[in-house]
Amino acid sequence: MSIYFAVSSGDIKQIGKALLEINPFWFLGSMACFFVHAFMEGFIPYTYFRLQKIRARLRDCVRVGLVGMYYSSITPAATGGQPMQVYSLKKKGIGAGISSSALAVKFFCWQLSVLLLGAGLWITHPALVSVHMREAVWLLPIGFFANGIAVAAVLLLSFARNLVRAIIILIVSILARLRIVKDKAATASRMDAALDDFMTSVNAVKRNFSHFFIMFVLSVVQVLALMSAIYFIYRGLGLNEQSYPKILTIQLMLFIAASFTPLPGASGAQEGGFYLFFKPFFMDGQIFAAMFLWRFVTYYLSIICGFIAVISDNSNKERENLK
Repeated sequence: MSIYFAVSSGDIKQIGKALLEINPFWFLGSMACFFVHAFMEGFIPYTYFRLQKIRARLRDCVRVGLVGMYYSSITPAATGGQPMQVYSLKKKGIGAGISSSALAVKFFCWQLSVLLLGAGLWITHPALVSVHMREAVWLLPIGFFANGIAVAAVLLLSFARNLVRAIIILIVSILARLRIVKDKAATASRMDAALDDFMTSVNAVKRNFSHFFIMFVLSVVQVLALMSAIYFIYRGLGLNEQSYPKILTIQLMLFIAASFTPLPGASGAQEGGFYLFFKPFFMDGQIFAAMFLWRFVTYYLSIICGFIAVISDNSNKERENLK
């Protein structure tokens, strides 16, 4: 879709010129934003494990974080990331209940960070949001609602133990009828034990607000790192008229507005939204160059680095099996 927009615009030479002339220092800054985001993807669960006195290696957690980023990037609505992270962590000796609780708390903190930062920036820059999003501003309430539902779902999962157990029994029963699960009783027992571990781990966080606060602060850093990449690309293209808070505001609004798109990486919505919302920020011929660079740093780099992590993770498993 990005290539189609660029070809249709007839600005291929200008786009190529902009890509060649970008300041490497600022572009490396945008790459640094991605790597901070990627590191936090593994460091936050690692911090969770350490706070709960669970043995885990930082390098393993960072690799698992990259694995999750890869599967989130290639599956609709990023649904594949957490299950693969749970699977990968289980291979490293961390139970499904504990790892699920770590990822649930991390997801909750990420969503809460996005919502609070987005709401704060919208409140402080209402005219900016209205001018740049124009007719698409109605997407924001939907985006906030969708992200809010996700936060509510995690809260429900953390407090409604009996409801979660009933859902587990229902799922196991359906899988048994489909003959996917052979031993219904044993599978239900294992999942019930994982639920006990999950609830015990989450309750430990609820009893220690400082643990949650640490996770939340780290999530804010992760969100800001990912959302800041576009500012470095903007400056790298030789522009400096717009301030960092303004660019951060539009980037967060774009992220929230496109977040409910049920496609891998919210493809299409992200590119189209970027073109509409950021076009006034860039000179002629620069908007598509900026889009290519921004999408590479914030999305395709996740697939590249994540794929390497997947290969590395599988190679480690094979070496362990040979020992």
